[in-house]
Amino acid sequence: MKFAKGFKGRYFSLAAIAATVSCVQLHAQNTQAIQLEKIIVSAANTEQEEDDVTEDVTVITADEIQERGYQTLKDALASVPGISFTSNGGFGQPTSLYLRGMKSSRTLVLIDGIRANDFTGLNGGTYEHYLLDNVERIEVIKGPQSGVWGADASAGVINIITKKSTGKNISFVIKGGNYNTKELSFAFGNKIDNFDFLFSLNHFDTDGFSVAEPSRGDPEYGKHGGDLGYENDGYTNTIYNLKLGYDLSDKDRFMGSVLAIDARLDYDSSYYDSVTNRYKSKDDPVPENETKERFYSFNYIHETDKNYLEAFYQYSIFDRSYYEGSTSDFHGTIKDIGLKDRFDYGTSDFIQLGGGYQQYRYKSSSLYGSMNKSFDNRNLYLTNVNKFFGNKTLINESIRYDDYRPFQDKTTYKIGVKQYLFEETYLSVNYGTGYNVPSFYQLFGTYGPNPNLKPESTTGYDVFVSRKGIKVGYFKSWVEDLITYVNNQYTNIDGESKFEGIEASYSSQFFDNFMINIAYTHLIRAEDSQENDLPRRAKNMFNYSLSWYPTDKHTININGTYVGKRYDDTEKTIQTGKYNVTNVVLRHNFAKDFTGEIEVRNLFDRFYQEVDGYGTAGRSIYVGISAKY
Repeated sequence: MKFAKGFKGRYFSLAAIAATVSCVQLHAQNTQAIQLEKIIVSAANTEQEEDDVTEDVTVITADEIQERGYQTLKDALASVPGISFTSNGGFGQPTSLYLRGMKSSRTLVLIDGIRANDFTGLNGGTYEHYLLDNVERIEVIKGPQSGVWGADASAGVINIITKKSTGKNISFVIKGGNYNTKELSFAFGNKIDNFDFLFSLNHFDTDGFSVAEPSRGDPEYGKHGGDLGYENDGYTNTIYNLKLGYDLSDKDRFMGSVLAIDARLDYDSSYYDSVTNRYKSKDDPVPENETKERFYSFNYIHETDKNYLEAFYQYSIFDRSYYEGSTSDFHGTIKDIGLKDRFDYGTSDFIQLGGGYQQYRYKSSSLYGSMNKSFDNRNLYLTNVNKFFGNKTLINESIRYDDYRPFQDKTTYKIGVKQYLFEETYLSVNYGTGYNVPSFYQLFGTYGPNPNLKPESTTGYDVFVSRKGIKVGYFKSWVEDLITYVNNQYTNIDGESKFEGIEASYSSQFFDNFMINIAYTHLIRAEDSQENDLPRRAKNMFNYSLSWYPTDKHTININGTYVGKRYDDTEKTIQTGKYNVTNVVLRHNFAKDFTGEIEVRNLFDRFYQEVDGYGTAGRSIYVGISAKY
């Protein structure tokens, strides 16, 4: 239909920041060539081509997710230069992300453009609960992005784009392996006249392994909890997703979606050891955590050749309970109503104006009492994009105003310049500001709340050069009034905390049937204003992936991560880095539309801990089958 062409695929995300139309493809005919197709990305809350974006963007496609055996969002993002993780144990356990050395809460997470940061907690997005079988791609934009997205985007933005209907289609995945792990996913979609839909289900269940392990300094350090008779910590997660669309005319479209996450896990708590003067993990069969998240969206789109207008309503719900719901319960909601209007006033030039209203509500109940709080935000932003000198010079500018009550008004901005030097070689420079408001837990929570906290303010820039698959860059950010936990209370640290580092990556096809991707990150510093190193940030990280396509039916992938020196405490007494984890994935198309796979994770059975006293999986094998109709 004319309408579908007019929208150019733009309608699948309410506020997509990056997109890709393809990835590495294996030709199933006479050649086994691997081709990289044109990537489409957007960093201004509207669709743009890769050549028109100045920011440092990484896109992980559905094919890469399958080929490399990525199971959760954490697995996939760990391959991105500039990103590292720590988890309090195994499947489904609390996970923290560090983007360019900055904590999780400084990165805005979106699901199909809907805000997914759980502001009732401390870590922002719940990276441990996002399963990937129904994900079309994951998009990462680094550097301060508050000039477009507002609060929580001072380190960058991650958008998880789920699959959409492409006509009548059915797909499923069945997988199982160690720790009595079982995974099932199913999707069904169709397009009937002007109406289209896609429903998907992803279920994951595992007995898991013991989250608790002996920490460093313990005589039995190096042994898994299971070897010591500790109980297993299980995890169950079910994700439902429904996406609907209706073409009102060739210029007008209505869409709606709902995504639900229901996760339940066993959790080993921690205790203070007076002998070693630090916290340790405690094997405890009683605590059980439950997380429920809901993401709703409704939007109307009108598009002509020169104009793109979108009105949307988004609603996010976060529910968490601890200790079988008897001790602590947290409930939060975000209502986001907005309008954006893009006008293309030149062949390669456009301006977009957007604005809206956000309402945040927080409720909690525990043995220490109950809480009911709320605040709201009114925002307005403007983005302009131009090309000059034969399209070899690109300039992007964005500015945003937020009236974030009860905090002071805030104006943020970003500007980027990309200059093509020769052939496919370009230099890109980006400068921007960001800010983070305190979470409700930091303001009013159970442990160490401080209602007098101020928002953090961030200023940062990056410079990078790219040529034919090689990218090398430098970044630096300053954060004023960094929020941290000091003397049993959350507080703002006076002065500037600094984050600085170098990133490099290389992606290339060779010998027609090999594909290599490698990335290196050197974190020069991640320190507070007193020049104290912030814990749990690795100074050096190296990621790698090598795919071999021996025939048009087979794929062999080896991927992994090396984590350099990393300390679990500010005193630098507990070292948790200096290890390498390698995974192998074998895939075979044994019949039309059917693929079998074998995954071997932690191939060399490396013992390591991301957080002191919390276990990780040893060598484990998973077997699965997938099909598409």
